[in-house]
Amino acid sequence: MACLFGTFCIATPCIGKPSSGNLATIWRSLRPDFLRCPVFLRWPVFSHCRVLLLLPMLWLGLLAATGTAAAADPILRSGDSLALVGGTFIERMQANPWLEAELQLRRSDWQLRVRNLGWSGDDVHGFARKVFDPNPEKGFQRLQYDLDLANPTAVLLAYGFAEASNGGDAVERFEPGLVRLVESQLERQRRVILMRPFVLPGVRTKGYEDSIRACAETVDRVGERFGLPVIGVTCDDFIVDGLLPSERGYRDIASQLAERLVGGSADAVEAIASTQQGGELGRLILRKDELFFHRHRPQNETYLLLFRKHEQGNNAVELPQFDPLIDELESQIWRLAQRPEN
Repeated sequence: MACLFGTFCIATPCIGKPSSGNLATIWRSLRPDFLRCPVFLRWPVFSHCRVLLLLPMLWLGLLAATGTAAAADPILRSGDSLALVGGTFIERMQANPWLEAELQLRRSDWQLRVRNLGWSGDDVHGFARKVFDPNPEKGFQRLQYDLDLANPTAVLLAYGFAEASNGGDAVERFEPGLVRLVESQLERQRRVILMRPFVLPGVRTKGYEDSIRACAETVDRVGERFGLPVIGVTCDDFIVDGLLPSERGYRDIASQLAERLVGGSADAVEAIASTQQGGELGRLILRKDELFFHRHRPQNETYLLLFRKHEQGNNAVELPQFDPLIDELESQIWRLAQRPEN
């Protein structure tokens, strides 16, 4: 599917601003000069030909108007639980509260849950998650375990960054790996959202820009195959080494993601971001993310869950005790997002 008249279309590499005009405006912008000619309009011989000429243009205009309306519909729903899944790019989102703050403030009555399942160096096969196990398949199993623990209704998959930096073989294996991961989530009745990778200027792998473009195209193909929403974001502000967005970069990305995920108005975000209420909201989000991190990735998991659990595995019963603490912080986040600052 193509991007018509600047209208944003899901699962295509073309992203533009939705047209703000109605169908009549679209038609006027499309109508060729010769069709506006009074002489042409007065000639009887053209009376039927005019209709035939207008029909395909009217059809294109209807497509544009429909696409604009569809692009405005938020992807998430009230009460959704969203899992953010990916490698380093997703994991480092936990260092700032911008994305969840945007989601909660734009839709303060939706009571959304957000769980960050990013893992540094991870790829779509879950390779980084295998930890000490030599079997790569253990990484994919761990990814499934993490997702089942989070139990989301919607999953945002942001892969392709590591694959592009790892070179040709990894890029070739990206599509079957992404298909496998998507299918595993659809089988669990979870809605899947895909995000295209973008260029990180600090990567020095030969042919990197071609690889990142190939990975983005793969995301589009998989999105089209399964009828999934695909989100593209841009970033022009990075940390010194160019391997991750800066704080400002992450904030810009958060706004772009929130616009597609929940829509709503950004006015509340702008009004609260620099206030005491905004600071408290950010503190609660960061604390909640920290507790969930310890819940699904405890620092001493070698002793609790892995090959040394015979020493301290009895303490693993404490991990579920994080859950009520996380739930309480989430309730506070919802209340604060709704309460106007005094």
